[in-house]
Amino acid sequence: MTDLDERIVLTLREHAEGPVDGDRLLVGSVRRGRTRVRRRRVAAGATLGVVALLGAGVAAGPMGRLPGLGHTVTPGLAETTVAFLPPLVDGAPGAAARPDQIGKDPSLLHIGLAPGGPRFLEWNVGGGKETAKIDMGGRTVTVELTSADVLRSTGAWNMPPLEGATANRYDGSVVHSDGPDGVPIWRRYWQPAPGVYAGASVPGPDEGPLHEAAAALRLDRAYACSGPLRLTDLPAGARVGSCASFVGTFPAAYAVMLRVSDDDQGRGVSVEFQYARTTLMAKASANRTIGGRPAYYDPAYDPAGARLELLDIPRAQLFASFNYEQSFTEAEATTVLLGARVAEHLDQPATW
Repeated sequence: MTDLDERIVLTLREHAEGPVDGDRLLVGSVRRGRTRVRRRRVAAGATLGVVALLGAGVAAGPMGRLPGLGHTVTPGLAETTVAFLPPLVDGAPGAAARPDQIGKDPSLLHIGLAPGGPRFLEWNVGGGKETAKIDMGGRTVTVELTSADVLRSTGAWNMPPLEGATANRYDGSVVHSDGPDGVPIWRRYWQPAPGVYAGASVPGPDEGPLHEAAAALRLDRAYACSGPLRLTDLPAGARVGSCASFVGTFPAAYAVMLRVSDDDQGRGVSVEFQYARTTLMAKASANRTIGGRPAYYDPAYDPAGARLELLDIPRAQLFASFNYEQSFTEAEATTVLLGARVAEHLDQPATW
């Protein structure tokens, strides 16, 4: 598990009773890691340009409440952001047609938004559940989608189970409770289609954005969760278990994280792709070659493990993070990384 993985898990646990601001979470994670990584790479004269831009750019979006994070914004970056629409996957049924597939295939996102409506900030797919954070004109709504079988068998984080007193909560009614600093958090649970169960939450003075988000929700199509990134070569018995994309600063920057795991042995590796439109990005000098391609291996990237990065993708970073006891071997991580396919035009989603 990478440092970013751990930050996400810890924050989700800390905020289990309310929405988590993924943009804030991402910038908080990368800023805290920036000093550590800079110390390790100063001899090579490299800087984490992509991470720095993601950090500054995400800060221009909705701000949450993670400890120790300032409010620095890169001038002009917020004005460059545009609505990001994940590419459609031809032939893949939407959530309304196949509710049993929600969150089951990490390559597919089933949460769609009406054209010209709200803007995606991020989404997550895995474990039988899908979550998206969307910008409703300055207020961030967290939308969650799952199916009846998941609610009955394993449950879904922050979603009431389909049993006992909570079974009737999916009637569209709205409840609220006090959040951080006394700001109310409004929640609504409903069934947008037979077999499809949804939840939405928003902090603020009123519940209006919940209804606007529900009206903008589209469940008739499926989209590519990982955008320009695909993994085509995995170790035997391994699979992609989860997908997360952060697109709140597109086209200036965005990020994709895929978690590859071996269910039988509990091992895995995280593959992260970070893009920045800026050309002012420096990278570490290659210290090895894998598959004929320049790479950088850092055995002490994280206290729990190492990182292997490919260096030949313009304006982007692609790397695999793994530890020594609970993950794939370096050879297996190399296989995953070399099997990654990245779209040619990283700023043109229509071509992905």
